[in-house]
Amino acid sequence: MAPAPIQHSFTPNHAAAQAARAERTPLAPARPSSEPSRLRAAWTGQGTLTAPPQRRSPRIVFLLMSAVAPSATVDQLAHALGPHPVLVHHDFSQSPDFTLQAPNVQFVSEPARTGWAQFGFVDGIFRGLQHALGQIDFDYLQLLSPSCLPIRPMAQFERHVSGPHDAHFDAIDLRLDSDARLSVGYRAWTCEGSLAHRLARRLVGVYYGDSPGRREQAGIWLRTGHSSSPWARLAGLPLQAMTQLALAPRVAGLRLPLHYGSVWFGARRPVIEALVRAYGRAGLREHFARMHIAEEFLLPSLLMRLGVRRGPMNHRVQRFEGAHPGLFQTEHLDALRQCGAWFARKFPVEPQAAVRQQVLRELAGTAHDRVLCGSAA
Repeated sequence: MAPAPIQHSFTPNHAAAQAARAERTPLAPARPSSEPSRLRAAWTGQGTLTAPPQRRSPRIVFLLMSAVAPSATVDQLAHALGPHPVLVHHDFSQSPDFTLQAPNVQFVSEPARTGWAQFGFVDGIFRGLQHALGQIDFDYLQLLSPSCLPIRPMAQFERHVSGPHDAHFDAIDLRLDSDARLSVGYRAWTCEGSLAHRLARRLVGVYYGDSPGRREQAGIWLRTGHSSSPWARLAGLPLQAMTQLALAPRVAGLRLPLHYGSVWFGARRPVIEALVRAYGRAGLREHFARMHIAEEFLLPSLLMRLGVRRGPMNHRVQRFEGAHPGLFQTEHLDALRQCGAWFARKFPVEPQAAVRQQVLRELAGTAHDRVLCGSAA
């Protein structure tokens, strides 16, 4: 199945969305942002992101980004997330033979072509957000991948998202964090593959060199310290100067301070609506499309720019091994029990993997037949 052409205008089905909103009782109120209403209206189309008090359990939808994981793995995860709907954005260009059996799944109708470090992944996320707004009645949306698993029961997650926060994500402000500026800042001001990008990446390598220092934060990792080489200081000077250019660029007509962090966020419906509107602003997509792994800048920056009341991200991410998170195994179960997160990644994608089945049974409280449904496929 060939992917549909990417559309750069992301306007939700307002009639369907408004009809759905009219039938539901929204969640608890959020504290209004102190951001001037003129700037907020330019990004969100409304003055605040508030809602009346909660009177029922929240309606949660999970947006699952799928490309190469086995369909049995996605089925297993979807069963564990039930009875909540699971909206699957699947790249059929990478795995054309892909069918699901879980009763609570549906597909994004026009998926984008995705891939690691490809900007199509960002387009895919926003296609999923648009589809959810137009077709599903929900109060809260959580982004997941097939290598994510819940590590607490769904009933507890429902209570969690009924709290005072509009969104759950982490973000590092590049203006305030020198490690972030020196580790990844060059990605924000250079076009991927350009001479400037390659030169800046080489300077980063010289600056950090043999330094073992690192920080695990916001679902990502940053290098710290610097090389013992006398060339390190010389490499750091142009890096510091060049990254200053990208700290608060003017994007789509507004100043957008850059933040960096994991893409795996969760948020209430008004925040999702605001994100989709922001992504549709002329020039915003084009600005971020030139970046390497742009989603780690785009989503944290937009979410911070909206001024929503936020809580910590819902995920615990395993320690990175190079550019990718490592895999949780059975010896990590006690740490996962105590970490306070609601989801974790990454896990092996084989549905029969012992750690997946133990996590789903012992931590998420998933019924035995639902844990086995994927592995039996």
